[in-house]
Amino acid sequence: MPSASSAVPPAAAPGDESQSQKVLLGRYELGGLLGRGASAKVYRARDLLTGRDVAIKSFPNPRAGGRDGEGSAGTAAIEREAAILARLRHRHVVRLHEILGTRKKVHFVLDLATGGELFSLVDSDGCMTEDLARYYFRQLVSAVRYCHSRGVYHRDIKPENLLLDGDGDLKVADFGLGAVADESLHHTLCGTPAYVAPEILSKQGYHPAKVDIWSCGVVLFVLAAGYLPFNDASLINMYRKIYAGRFRCPYWFSPALRHLLRRILDPNPATRIDTDGILEHPWFRHGASGDGELEKLMRGHEEEAWFKTEFKEDMARDMTAFDILAFSPGSDLSGLFVAGPGTERVFVGEPAAAVLARVEDAGKKQGYGVRREGKGRAGPVYVEAEAGGIVAKVTVFRIADAVSVVEVVKGHGAEAAAFWSDWLEPAVKPQAV
Repeated sequence: MPSASSAVPPAAAPGDESQSQKVLLGRYELGGLLGRGASAKVYRARDLLTGRDVAIKSFPNPRAGGRDGEGSAGTAAIEREAAILARLRHRHVVRLHEILGTRKKVHFVLDLATGGELFSLVDSDGCMTEDLARYYFRQLVSAVRYCHSRGVYHRDIKPENLLLDGDGDLKVADFGLGAVADESLHHTLCGTPAYVAPEILSKQGYHPAKVDIWSCGVVLFVLAAGYLPFNDASLINMYRKIYAGRFRCPYWFSPALRHLLRRILDPNPATRIDTDGILEHPWFRHGASGDGELEKLMRGHEEEAWFKTEFKEDMARDMTAFDILAFSPGSDLSGLFVAGPGTERVFVGEPAAAVLARVEDAGKKQGYGVRREGKGRAGPVYVEAEAGGIVAKVTVFRIADAVSVVEVVKGHGAEAAAFWSDWLEPAVKPQAV
């Protein structure tokens, strides 16, 4: 997948001229093409509302056409990456700010890594000093350790996915091959050949946390040596070296670095060092100040109050980009503001629980039966007449931090219309301050 680096052309690349100066959904002015992969393109863009530069990662909308199988797979992949990025708020992880959609495209709005790729810092000999390699390896471990604590595994850590921000600090990017935690071993063949862990080659199942640690070790070796630890003109021979954990350190590596790399690039995942062990290793701690410098680095998350509590208190059903697209009859999101016959939609800036509680109260006051369904009773809410007919169905979709859409599907007849105008509309519309 492409990365949002600083190699930014002044205009769109050939073949992408149509993107230059295009304004996406009235807010993001697209600039040059930063990169492309098998399923997405990344553009530099400017947020016209804030003036901030961002990266826009654009996917073809898998529901726009094509064979059903491809569409289902594409939808799952995009939704998986979005779900992963939504879990992460860390200074060394590229951040997802929002998701936008049209009939033809799905767009991720991401941090723009203006410093380019990490490898832009290597010297003329193609490597870094141990001190500089240690500086960035600490940031990488901080990010990976945090991701694992949030149940996220990258599974494709490599130099192309390690970027720099404007301050020259590391940003881990591209979670397109990422996975979320479950109790089973993984069997998906993923990753880049030279960085892949030996247990993936064995096809016996693997734990993705161990795979990420192995890849971090390969990155550390490359930063300090300037070449790959496992390399061969023959892919088969390279895999044999990886499987056996057979590599040689260059003469300039310190004994402590050699020892750490042997622990990380251990072909046996059961005895491979984990992030706790890395944190305590003498090479990793070398030169750290005594005021808790490393501990502060390992607490690099930037979780706002809303993010810390979202899994406990947010009862809204998250609205994916595909829910938004389903609402939109045209090529932009204007359809969100105009509902079809018998349906009303209202944007609100409060938790779903508050809206649904008012809906229930309104229904009960009018003598209707009220039934709330969904996981954790997150909705929808059905308001039913005594005879069993549906008077209204109310669903709340969360779009962003403090923005939700309330969708009301009204029942047929004058009774349902009167209930909407007299009771339900005041209940779901934003409360006057």
